[in-house]
Amino acid sequence: MKSFKEFLSESVNIQGDFNGNLYINSSEPAQQQQVGESYVADITWMGSIYRLELVSEGIPSKQGLAEQLQGEYPGAIVHNIYPATPTSELKISNSKRYHPAKLEWI
Repeated sequence: MKSFKEFLSESVNIQGDFNGNLYINSSEPAQQQQVGESYVADITWMGSIYRLELVSEGIPSKQGLAEQLQGEYPGAIVHNIYPATPTSELKISNSKRYHPAKLEWI
């Protein structure tokens, strides 16, 4: 176990950039990883309302998301997109359909 004096004598190199990346104990930035953000989108497809959870590198536009969904959900209409938590490839992690009789998402 290190003594308190040894602990204080160690140097820690912390660097960052304007993209929000933080580098600790490295002289050069290491290989950068793309981090996706989670979003929730409400869509209408085949007469039902669905809530999709998706991961994207940036918040997609309604038109852009609708175009990407046409392969899996043909004719889908995007109503709203919300950030799920405080961002190129679209990955849908969960999908729920609104059931009006039960007044809940199933």
